[in-house]
Amino acid sequence: MAGVRARSNGALEALVMRALWQADQALGARAILTTFEDPIPAYTTILTVLSRLEEKGMVEREALSPRKVRFRPRISSAEAHARDMVESLEEAEDRRGALLAFADTLSSEDMELMRGAIAARRVRGGSS
Repeated sequence: MAGVRARSNGALEALVMRALWQADQALGARAILTTFEDPIPAYTTILTVLSRLEEKGMVEREALSPRKVRFRPRISSAEAHARDMVESLEEAEDRRGALLAFADTLSSEDMELMRGAIAARRVRGGSS
């Protein structure tokens, strides 16, 4: 149905980024479209999403000619998810409470990983 949005912009961005992360080379909008299941967004919608992702610094444009453009991710999936977590934390009314609630959900393996990351950051002198 024309004019009805089947996915949110954030969901489209996530699907486009997933396609780029899974690719072993830069992709054009048409190649990205082939990774979608129904409902398949319009070609122009994918171009708009790619433009927004470029503005956010998440993808870079590779112009092969004026009409042939490909895109590749500028950040990894892990970096993107870390950005999302930091953004959520910054939006929390109770930052301390949010951190404590998050820590309460971590597995033993995750806690060991975090301890190691915190120790490494301290050695590097990171503190902010």
